[in-house]
Formats: sequence, C-alpha cells, structure tokens
Amino acid sequence: MILTIFGYPKSGKTLLFNMLTGKKEDISKFSTSTHEFHKAVIDVPDDRLKQLADFHKTPPVYAKIEFLDTGAIAFRDSKDTTFIDLLRRADGLVHMVRGFEDPELLHPEGAIDPLRDTRAMEDELITLDFITVEKRLEKLQLDNIKIKSKELAEELELFKRIKTFLEEGKPLREFGFAPKEELLIRGFKLLSLKPLLNIINGDENTYEKYLKLAKTSENNRETLVFCGKIETELLELADEDRQVFQEEYGLKDYQYMRDNFIKACYKLMDLISFFTVGSDETRAWTINNNTTAYDAAGKIHSDIQQGFIRAEVMNWKEFLEMGGFSQAKEKGLLRLEGKEYIVKDGEIVHIRFNK
Repeated sequence: MILTIFGYPKSGKTLLFNMLTGKKEDISKFSTSTHEFHKAVIDVPDDRLKQLADFHKTPPVYAKIEFLDTGAIAFRDSKDTTFIDLLRRADGLVHMVRGFEDPELLHPEGAIDPLRDTRAMEDELITLDFITVEKRLEKLQLDNIKIKSKELAEELELFKRIKTFLEEGKPLREFGFAPKEELLIRGFKLLSLKPLLNIINGDENTYEKYLKLAKTSENNRETLVFCGKIETELLELADEDRQVFQEEYGLKDYQYMRDNFIKACYKLMDLISFFTVGSDETRAWTINNNTTAYDAAGKIHSDIQQGFIRAEVMNWKEFLEMGGFSQAKEKGLLRLEGKEYIVKDGEIVHIRFNK
C-alpha cells in the first residue's frame, strides 16, 4: 500500500513523514525546495501478529506501507508533473492542512483557514481529473467515429457523465461507479476518486476549535486534527512525564496521530488484515473488506488461488486461547469454508489447494 503525503508549503508534511517513518528528514522553516520528495517503507504495527508469532516461535512478517512525502507546491498551483505522478502512485492521499499560527510564516492567502485550504486542494484534484477526462473524451470521440463498437460507445457515455460531474465541482469519490465502470477507469488513476485523509496541523490554541471540523469517514474522505510540533516534543518524553506536559499544553484528551494514523487509514480505505501461520513465518496480509477466501488466496500466491480447494479459518484470539489448530479443531472452532467465504479482520486463514 502506498500513501502520498501532500499539501501547501509549511503545512507539516515532512514532520508527519518523519513521525510515521522514524526518518529524520530536514525540516526548515524557511526552506524553498519544491521538487525534493522523500520515500520510506515501514511495517504496519499489529500486536495480534506479534502475539501469534511469539506463540508459534516464528518470525513475524508485517504488512508494509510505503510513504511518499511530496515537495511543496504553490497555493492553487498543482501543475508540476512530479507532484502529480506522486499522487497518481498512491492508493490513498494524505492532505496536510496548516492550522497553526506563526508570525514568521505568512500564509499565501493571509489568514489561517483550514476549511478554505481543504476546499482549495479538493478543487485542484478535481481540475487535474477534468484535464485527464477531457483528453480521454477527445480520443474516444475520434475513435467512435472510426470504429463502431458497443464497448467504445459505453466508455464514451461514461466519460461524458464523469466530465459533467466534475464540472459541477464534485470529487469522483461521490460518483458511485458500478463495478464495470470501475474497471474502465482504473488505469486513469483519477485523483479525486482516491481515498482522502485531511489532517489539520494545529497547535494548543487551535486544536479544540478544529476538532469541530473533524469528520468520520464519508465517501472515502475523512478529516483528523493533530498538533505536529507539540506531539513531536511529547513523544520524546517518558510516559510518566507525557501526561503532565499534555495537561500543561491544555491537551488533556489529545489523541496521538502516531498511534491512530494507520488505523484511520485502514478504516478510510476499507482494509482489513488476515494472518497465515506456518513453520517458517507468521505473516499479516492486507486485503479489502468483503474479500472472498478465493481472492485472499491470490494475495498469498497465484498458484494457491488456482488450486483452491477449501480454506481453514479461525479467529486469531481463539487460536491463542485454544493453544493451536488441533485443540481448536476439537472444540469446533476451526471451520472449513469455500471460495465465496468473506474473510473477516483478524482471522487466521490456511488454504488447502492442489499443487
């Protein structure tokens, strides 16, 4: 999974990148670099996997997230091809929004206004998609004249509807594509269709105010609030000192972005994890919610999917409580499921297949 962190200058993109990845990329208040970007691949923390690996005495293999931290872009000007490419690579977009005051760092629009900046960036994504869709429409219209086919005609009508939708200023997350339509547009990597997490980077004076802008996930979009500079400082303290300083900052009930970020991304992108337990490793796999056992088998290996016979399935916690597969089978907790079984979060899945 790839997540791209982007936003306007001095919003805290690299600070978040460093916090999530353990990197120490330079953060300069007055840096003017616009083309440099950073990349890191990290393990997805999962205590369930660690417990399973400890029980089985095999090394844990965590799921991975690749983070891309884009360079700064000018306000309302996202035409840079490198920047667009980093967005297109992503499975999900993380938009950093400035919500903190700093007299030394003037905002291009003057006042700090996260809601305005969030809407402005959404407009930019919509505009970039409009350009892509318009180019595709021009080609489809020409092809439709030369070649008469049902498939071309259907794609042409779809892109006409998409163009109209974008002209109304709506992100494609709200379009409601049918499964067949999703296949038609998949290769275009439309940006306003990607899951979007807006993170407002506030301070002790604005945190409570901006919490009112935070929203639960809707149409693959969510807004969270954190205090980047303060959280970085707090995370350097011992646990017993952290709560004391939190209260001094007036952030008694502060939710740490470092601890909640990946969980929020999994929820936003409708992802879950299942586990495989073997003699050589214990591994976590990331799949979309509502994935069948057959498709989950393909995540492990295409040969396993092709030779699929049955899936042995059980909950990870019950596995530990029973003391292994044999004991769970005796208690009737190890189930045999077919291809169409929907894998649940936290299940151990063992695929029986023809070799």
